[in-house]
Amino acid sequence: MQDNFVIDFFRKEAGSISVLISGLFLLVLTLSIGIIDVTDSYLAKRELIQIGEDAILVASHSLDESRYYSSSSNSLGQQNQRVPINCELAALKFSVEVNAKKLRRNFIGVTGWSCSNDQITASISSSIKALVEFPILSRINGGKIGVNATIGATSEISRS
Repeated sequence: MQDNFVIDFFRKEAGSISVLISGLFLLVLTLSIGIIDVTDSYLAKRELIQIGEDAILVASHSLDESRYYSSSSNSLGQQNQRVPINCELAALKFSVEVNAKKLRRNFIGVTGWSCSNDQITASISSSIKALVEFPILSRINGGKIGVNATIGATSEISRS
């Protein structure tokens, strides 16, 4: 009779380990999908930064000739003098460059701009579609992930 009790006990508990393993598998699968989305968002941010750096490089070459030539004669002995930037022209060039590009078929918007004589800082943003759509998150953000980047540039020349 004791042998029947032991056999019945193991028969009743035999399915519980498969439920536990199934639950852990679903947990690991869900975490893996989340990691994939986070990694994709990071790569999208790197792409956005690259687009911004390309655009700000073009913008930083907007030389303010009048200040450049007036200051170059006054400070011939200084080294590592910064090149003055024409802020209005730089803003226009930056906007044109950013508007010409897209981040994964999505528009990129200029959300911030700061220019002061020889230094430019800009903020741009876009959104990407999530690789894996979770129903709860899709209702909140429409299946889109916002991506923002801030970039800056200065110009420096050295005179020997």
